[in-house]
This record gives sequence, C-alpha cells and structure tokens, in this order.
Amino acid sequence: MNHTLTITTNNEASVVERLLQVTRYRGYQLAGLQLEPLTDCAGLSVTLTVCSDKPIHLLTSQLHKLYDVRDLKLVSADIAALRA
Repeated sequence: MNHTLTITTNNEASVVERLLQVTRYRGYQLAGLQLEPLTDCAGLSVTLTVCSDKPIHLLTSQLHKLYDVRDLKLVSADIAALRA
C-alpha cells in the first residue's frame, strides 16, 4: 500500500537524513521523494511516498516527533486493498 505525505520542515542539512532514517527504522520502503525550498528559504516542502502493509499512523506519529518538522499531512493513501 502506498502513502504520500507532505511535510514542511526547517531548512537544515540533516533534516532529510532524519526523515529517511525514521522511515527505514519503522519498516517503510521509500517509493518517492521530492524536495522544494519554501519561498522564505528557511524551510523545505518535502513530498514523501512510502510503501508498506503497516498502518501509516506508525510512521506519522514518529515523524511528528522530529523537532525540524513544522507540519505533516497525509495527502493520499492507496486503498486498493480495501476492495471487496
């Protein structure tokens, strides 16, 4: 199942490392990553797509705890597995 998250972070050199580390530790596979600086250059807009059969809240709850994360939203979830 694929999940896409949009994350607003501080523009720090190690923020992407920490996002990917938490993703890996929680057992999610990276399916896509896109980074764009915010207009003020003090932050980043990160679009993270992950794949796993695990519930997505296991990852989002840990990402919220990172001190560089300003905002996190679940944009989409592949719910094909819920078909009858």
